[in-house]
Order: sequence, then C-alpha cells, then structure tokens
Amino acid sequence: MTTPQIEAGTRVRQLAHTFATRLEQLKAEYVGRDEAVAAIGLAALCREHVLLVGPPGTAKTALLTSFGRLLDTTPFTHLLTRFTEPTELFGPIDVKLFQERSVYRVNTEGMLPRAHLAFLDEVFEGSSAILNALLTLINERIFYNGSVPEPSNLVTLLGSSNEVPDDPVLAAFSDRFLLRCQLDYVADDDVEDVLDIGWTAERAAIGATDNGQVPADRTRVRFALSDLAVLQRAVADVDLSAVRDTYAEIVRELRSQGVVFSDRRAVKAQKTFAATALLAGRTTAELADLAPLVHLWTDRRDEPAMRRVLGSHGVALADQTRRLRDPAEIQLDLTDLRNRGRAVSKEENRELIRLLDRLDKELRRDHPNATTLRAEVRRTQREAILAFAERFEEDAMDGFGNV
Repeated sequence: MTTPQIEAGTRVRQLAHTFATRLEQLKAEYVGRDEAVAAIGLAALCREHVLLVGPPGTAKTALLTSFGRLLDTTPFTHLLTRFTEPTELFGPIDVKLFQERSVYRVNTEGMLPRAHLAFLDEVFEGSSAILNALLTLINERIFYNGSVPEPSNLVTLLGSSNEVPDDPVLAAFSDRFLLRCQLDYVADDDVEDVLDIGWTAERAAIGATDNGQVPADRTRVRFALSDLAVLQRAVADVDLSAVRDTYAEIVRELRSQGVVFSDRRAVKAQKTFAATALLAGRTTAELADLAPLVHLWTDRRDEPAMRRVLGSHGVALADQTRRLRDPAEIQLDLTDLRNRGRAVSKEENRELIRLLDRLDKELRRDHPNATTLRAEVRRTQREAILAFAERFEEDAMDGFGNV
C-alpha cells in the first residue's frame, strides 16, 4: 500500500472514530435511546432515511433536533398536518417570474429542497401533493421546480410519527424510510435518570449552569459535512464477503417466518452493515455488524421475530436492556399479580396497579396480536382499581383516570 493510501485510510479511521464518539455523546444525553441514535447515525452515513415511531412525549423531536446540532448544518424542520401547504416545505412561488414570463417556479432558498438535513414531524400527515414531491426528493434527490429538475444535497430525512400507517396509498412513501425505530416511554426503573438528564437539558436551554459558563452544547465543534462525505464514500469500500452467506440465510429464514422483507430492503441493508463496521474502525464486516437489521422492519409486529432470528444466528444486538418475553411468561406474571390482589396497604395497592399497567404496555408494544391476554390484563387492572376505590375512596382516581 502506498503512502497516500495509508494516509487516506488513517484519516478515514480518525473521522469514523470522531463521528462514533459524537454519537456516543448524543446517547448519553438521553435515557434508553441508544438504538435510535445508532439508527440515525447509520442513516446519515448511508444517505438513507430514518423513521422514529412512538407516542407523544418519547423525545422523538428532541432527539432529532439534537442530531441536527451534531452536524455542521442548519436542519429544515416542520410539523406536517393535513392543512400544510406545499409552499411551507418547498418555497413560495416566484411571483415576479410568473408575472413577467408566465413561468412557474418556487423560491427554494432556505427550504427543504436546499437542506442537507431535514426533520419532518408527523411525516405521514401531509397531503398527496406533498408526499408525492417528497417521494421523488428522498428517493432520487431531485426536486421538480415546475418543469425543471433541481438536484438536492439532502443527506437524510428524519421523520417521526405516532404510528406507521396501514394505508396502501402511503406504502411506497413509507418504504423509503429504510431504518425504523420504535420508541416507548422509558422503563420505571429509569425514571430517576430521565428526570436528572432532562433537568440538566432544561437548565442548559435557559443558559443556567453551576459555574456560569456557556452550556457545552453551544460550544461543541460540529461534524463537518465534507468529513461526513468522506465517510459516506468509505462505506462503499468495506468488504462484506465474510458475512454475506450468513446474511443470505437470515433473509431466507425471515421470509419463511412471514416477515415482510423486500429485495430492495435486503440490498440496501448491506450499506448499514458496512457503515457499522466503519464506525467500529474496520474495513471488513463481522457478524456483529448485521445488528442494524432489527431496524429494517416494514411491519412493526415483525421486529420481535427479526430479533429472534438474528439471535439464533449469533448476532449480538447493541441494546440488550429489554428482552422480548414470550406471552406465556407474561401470563405467569399476571397470575402472580392476581395472587397478590389482596394487598393490604395503600402503597401495595398502587404498586399492583402500576405493575398491571406495565404488563399492558409490554403486550401492546411486543405482542400487539395477543388481544385475549391483553384484555385479561386490563380486566384485572380495572378490578384492582375498583378495589382500591372501595378501600381508599379519597384517593380513588388519583393517577388512574386514564386506565
């Protein structure tokens, strides 16, 4: 290898290390969001798009905004509603050009077609005109300004939604988000960490620090887009031959289990393996680099199966903090809680209701088709709340009004 090649390889490794470090710093700012941060980082390296799915209040917007501050660019952000006009995203009509020459153009300066990084909240709420234009923009990196195709420098579009729509009309647009991550409220055991980290962020937002210094986020050196482009090119140089046979076996097994996994997604997934290896400082992929597959589901209900298949092939997943449990295990927990149904103290009764609520959320998240078991859990929960109301009437609905 010649000296210039060695120097180029060294620079790529240094940049990959720097980018990986920035992602680790971002993970430290949020509780239970490591997989989401990793998915966003991979999307940027692969020039693909990522979708965060979850209920309000799970830090989707904050997370995507924070990633926007990591890169040396100003992201374009917008909340889509059914009333959003195309001009709000793509720019207003050039009235002078239209009046003088009868040519329809929009002024895209400062708008989505000119952005390197974009964040669209409630991304599926846009009109058909908006979604059709977005489809071309994110798929081909082209915006048709009137009849003139304008190239776009869009690196990645970060989208968020409360759920992935089942509407077949939206299927083509939805499928352009290669990486997906389901976000839920953090586990009860992590609430203290959420409060601590969240309060630090709130204080930084108003400029308050213990020593009067400027908050660290405002002085952090951003990652240059030119350096990101170097890493994007380096992704293509990663050798995937060592994992290709195992990956082919995984694809066949996923399909045999009814997991929706198209040829297009199967091909594009390889970029995420290469990017994962690159961030680890390697030019050759290893088995662990197949872990991003858990974020390539089309149907959210397929994610548990994808995790099981990867695990059966020895792929270590990055986030093992939450184990997907079999419904039979949840049934055993429910039986145990029913046996504790005659709790004596007020706090014991509250804990019983809280644990039943946790089981309900776990079923909704990991086993959405287990409707019978979930109905059983909710019935037991209602019975516990009624029993609480009879014994402690003054606090009967305190905290339980939405159950």
